[in-house]
Amino acid sequence: MRVYIIVTSLAFSVIGDARGTVVDTGADAQRYCQLLTEGSFHDNGEARSAGSCEGMIETAMLFSPNLPADVRACPPAQGSVLESVKVLLRYLDNNPDRLNEPGITLAIEAFRNDWPCRGDDAEASERSGPRPKTRLPKKSK
Repeated sequence: MRVYIIVTSLAFSVIGDARGTVVDTGADAQRYCQLLTEGSFHDNGEARSAGSCEGMIETAMLFSPNLPADVRACPPAQGSVLESVKVLLRYLDNNPDRLNEPGITLAIEAFRNDWPCRGDDAEASERSGPRPKTRLPKKSK
């Protein structure tokens, strides 16, 4: 687990240095992910920003089912990046006071809010031992 976090951190630092665009805060995520949902970029900088959002979202989707039960999320196995971006943007709109927090943290929290893992409720957290990582059906809105 630690290896994954270290590799991800290194990847983000390299991407940030090489491209000049990285999603540090919720405000960055909101701005860059909005560009991704619009899909219309005026210059290379906007395209890189949208790509940074996409990378952050894909990372959160990949790692969130493997996190500890109190923060774990289970995005749909066949879910799209665009669907996940919309979940994050809705979460950020509902929590504007948290825009200074790390973007990846907010993405994972947004996923947990919409896609909790089966067995991660209060009763399950009282049990000891490994918990199954199964996905819950998507909430209807």
